Amino acid sequence: MKRLWRAAGIASIYIGTVIGAGFASGREIWEFFSRYGRQGRLGIMLSALLLVYLGVKAMLWGQRIQARSYRDFLYQVAGTRLGRLGEWAMTLFLLVLTGIMLAGAGAVAVQQGIPWVVGCWGTVVLAVLILQGRLAGIKGVNMVVIPLLFLVAIMLQIKESPSVLLEQKPDSAGALWILSACQYSGYNLFLALPVLVTMYQLEKDPAVLRWGGVLGGFGLGVLAFLFHQAISGIDGFRWELPLMVIIKGWGHVWGWIYAFVLWGELFSTLLAHAFGLATRLGLVNHKWYFLQLILLLAGTVLISGVGFARLIRLVYPVFGLFSILMLIPLALKPLPSQDSKFGKSNRKHRIITE
Repeated sequence: MKRLWRAAGIASIYIGTVIGAGFASGREIWEFFSRYGRQGRLGIMLSALLLVYLGVKAMLWGQRIQARSYRDFLYQVAGTRLGRLGEWAMTLFLLVLTGIMLAGAGAVAVQQGIPWVVGCWGTVVLAVLILQGRLAGIKGVNMVVIPLLFLVAIMLQIKESPSVLLEQKPDSAGALWILSACQYSGYNLFLALPVLVTMYQLEKDPAVLRWGGVLGGFGLGVLAFLFHQAISGIDGFRWELPLMVIIKGWGHVWGWIYAFVLWGELFSTLLAHAFGLATRLGLVNHKWYFLQLILLLAGTVLISGVGFARLIRLVYPVFGLFSILMLIPLALKPLPSQDSKFGKSNRKHRIITE
């Protein structure tokens, strides 16, 4: 039972790393799955399998090479040139995704009758204050937000009938749903690598890591399926936050509850991306950290002005295609053996790349 509880803890971290405002709002689910009607179900199943297989493999790989960061992992799995490209791409992704989280904060505010500027800049101010503690103040947020998301997903099944799904026609013919599912899994796994490959620092038992990855991957699939069932019958192109539109119809109180859950999810993701970006740029230990952090987040506000739904529609598929390229070596290469010389190679790459 103890090991199962520890595996559940690993799974919650995995789920919390992947889920962001796009997922929790239903926007990602619509763009990558629900727009394809019944085929969207197959896409979710394929995506869940990929998240399980590659997520578990990334955690075990990180443990076996004792990865200090995603940089070590990328250089070992993809090689020096592709690894360096992936490292810089990760930096760009974090920058744009921070802007997307701020766009989501503004969209949530608008849905609740609050000006977009207030929602966006209010989130920036709060993020700067909390990031002064270098993320120490947000530990355990996912253990609260994720169960609430599952509660919302279950309530959607009770209050909303999924029968309309049977009448929905696919958005496009052919096998585009397969590419879409691979794109979705690709960019989510790529962005989760900084956490996944260092998960062994929290849990030494490889069996617990393996089962945590299985529970996390399938948990993401279940949550995506529940959201898909709820939004498949609506015109997702019309709404930036599809689930918000549905839940606000339940009454004023439910609308505010979901707005809080959604904002909490995007805010925790924003903090993780912003702190990762600040760390990558070497700002964390700088004496002007506070001022530089303000400038960094202010810059991402410019990105957020493009719009939440538009950013997801344009940026995420591109990220997905690139991430597939980066993850192909992970999928095809065998895990290094426990007694391999990857540790020595790791040290060599650290000297070269630092």
